[in-house]
Formats: sequence, C-alpha cells, structure tokens
Amino acid sequence: MNKPQLYNSAGTFTLEELTALQRSDLSLSMMTALDGNSYQFRHAIDHVADICFNIVNVVALCEKTQLPVAKIVKEKSPFFPERHRVHFPPKWESLEEKMRSVFQYQFSTKYSYGPEVKAWMSVQSQFSPEDLEILSFPALINPKDKQSAQKYVDLFNLFIARLMKCLGSAKYKKKIRDRSIDKQNNKSACIELFNHLIAKFARVLVIRMDFSLKRDPETLLKHAPSMAHPYSRHELLYLKCSMKKFKNNWRNNMLLNAIEGYIWQYEYSHATGFHIHAYFFYDGDKHQEDITLAQYISDYWKKVTSNRGCTYICNMQKDQYKYCGIGMIHYSDIEKQSYLFKTFDYIVKADQFFMFSELKNFKRFQRSGLPEPKANSGRPRTLITTKSQPFSQEV
Repeated sequence: MNKPQLYNSAGTFTLEELTALQRSDLSLSMMTALDGNSYQFRHAIDHVADICFNIVNVVALCEKTQLPVAKIVKEKSPFFPERHRVHFPPKWESLEEKMRSVFQYQFSTKYSYGPEVKAWMSVQSQFSPEDLEILSFPALINPKDKQSAQKYVDLFNLFIARLMKCLGSAKYKKKIRDRSIDKQNNKSACIELFNHLIAKFARVLVIRMDFSLKRDPETLLKHAPSMAHPYSRHELLYLKCSMKKFKNNWRNNMLLNAIEGYIWQYEYSHATGFHIHAYFFYDGDKHQEDITLAQYISDYWKKVTSNRGCTYICNMQKDQYKYCGIGMIHYSDIEKQSYLFKTFDYIVKADQFFMFSELKNFKRFQRSGLPEPKANSGRPRTLITTKSQPFSQEV
C-alpha cells in the first residue's frame, strides 16, 4: 500500500499522519506509554485499511470502464498448439492482483463500513465460496485449458457487472450524496464559527491539537503481528467522560475559560486507538502565545485523565508548513483564513471507508455555539461566507 498523501498546510497533519510521513513504510507505529515514554512497534500493515482501499480503487475504476473487463487471448507457443491467458486493460492489471485477497475476505462486525465497501459486500454475498475461491486464485488456471480460463473470465466479469449495477442504484447514490452533504454541512459549521469569531475579535488565535490515551506497551507488543483491536468501548467511554470533565472544568480555570470557541471530532484508528482532533479559538488581542496555551491545555488533559492522556500539538510544527492555517489570524488576512478552512476538510471528513462500530451512533463531530456578536461600532468586516446546517454541541 502506498504511503498516504499528506496535505501541505498546518493543522491538517495529525499524529498518525506525521508518523506515517517520518517512517519509510506503514509497518511502524509510535505510541506514548503509561510512563510517558515513546515506543515504536513494527507490525503488519493494517490489513483492514488495505482491503478497504483496494475496494475503493475498484469502485473508482468501475465508474469509468466498460464491460467486459477480462478477456481470453491466445498465446503463440512453439511447444503447445493452444495456450490461453487472461488479459486485463492496463489500469485493471495491477488492481486485479490486489483484488484477489478481497474476494474471500471475511468482513468483521467490529467495524461499520462505508457505501463503497458495503456495495462490495453485497455483491460478494451473491457468489458461492467455490466461485470466490476461483476469483482469489487465478494462478490455478490451466493455460492449456481454455474452459478453465473462460470460467475465471466469466466470473470476474459477472462480479464487476453486478458491482457496477449496485453502484448505479439510486440507493447507493443517495448514500454517497448524503455523506457528501454531511461533510459539507460540518465544514460550513466550522467556517460559520470562525466567521463569527473573526467578526467579534480583530485577531483570533487558533490552536490545533490531538487528544488520545497512553498505550500499554505489553498490550501492543502482544497484538503487534496484526495490531488487532487492542482497544475497547470502555476506552471510548473513558475518553468521552474525560473530555466532558475537561470541558466542565473550564469555568473554574482562567486560561481554559478564555476559550472563545472549539471544534472536535472523535475518531478511531489501529495506530492510535480512539482519539480526538480539536481546534481551540482564543481572542488574539488578549492571548498571543499559542504554543504556551497548547502546552497548558495538554498538561490539564493529563491531569484530568490521571496522567493517562497524551496530546499532539500541531502548532509546534506550524513554521514547517508552506500554507499555515493555525496560530494568529488577523481579520484582514483572507489568505490565511482560506488555509484554515482547507484544514477543516480533514477534521470533518465523512468519507471514512470503515470505522469502529462503537462510533457509528456516536456524535463524532462537535462544535461550540456561536459567540455573542460584538456591539456595532465602525464598518463591518468582510468575511468568507458559507451556509450552515444543524450540528451537535453535545460532549
């Protein structure tokens, strides 16, 4: 699997993405242990993600292909009067090899899958185990037996034809459309919050952080060969309760109570477990030291979690980004505001191809309410406008 492509703007990088950037492959994970030290674990590439990415690539190719995909061609050989092989168009040739492991894959109930993967699962269920085995092992085709090759070609083309039919259904298209609308609504809610803040304050200090829990090295090492879910719903509940306690304590803390707005998104990954991507917004006229504030928030998170919590502070890397969308943003700096809005695409992403089932019915995206407007004085500021839909403020 290719290394993920990372956005080149500050605030978009997450802990797991930065780790991916710093390592030569995807089989190395870093984590923070209970003692506060960092550890590295080498393990197999996340197989679930690999499977889902391969399916999504097939779906994307199906949208611009024509049937039949697979064909039989006759090869000339001085040793055999008839020799046949299966031929694929260039774009399908390498992808077909990756598809082999997906045909017989048993999808876990521990995950909730996206529309693309569900479409594949629906088609997969229409084929017998024997037929799926043939699709999984084309190397067993006897090149001297045209009937053997024809059986594989017919099955492959039938699978793709049924998948394309599923992708063209009104039900599937509605799911894709609804997902896109949810993402845009959440992004609009983020932009709306910032626009209200920048309309009230001359400058807004933007802090971007990730919150997670420290890992037990022995647990990860035990599960290292597969990285198989060493996380449970209890950790999600603990993370949620800790964040609620963290937020409730703001009113009794001068620096935390000065937070004018926030955005956060709960997520799950094999590498980091349950975690939260967060933005915090301060009045830039009263607060200028974003890293100092972020470190204070980090220390307070550790206190709330009895030192089980850990954080990653994006602002500490902001000078390394070509397009910086965090730190101090002036109301007249439209360019920097646009960089910030681009980072919202990541935090509100709704097109995850699979997620931990415990997050399925959970309000993953949360945003603070809009601030009270400033008393009218002088000419109103020009803002980047957007329409916003309802969102969740619940912690």
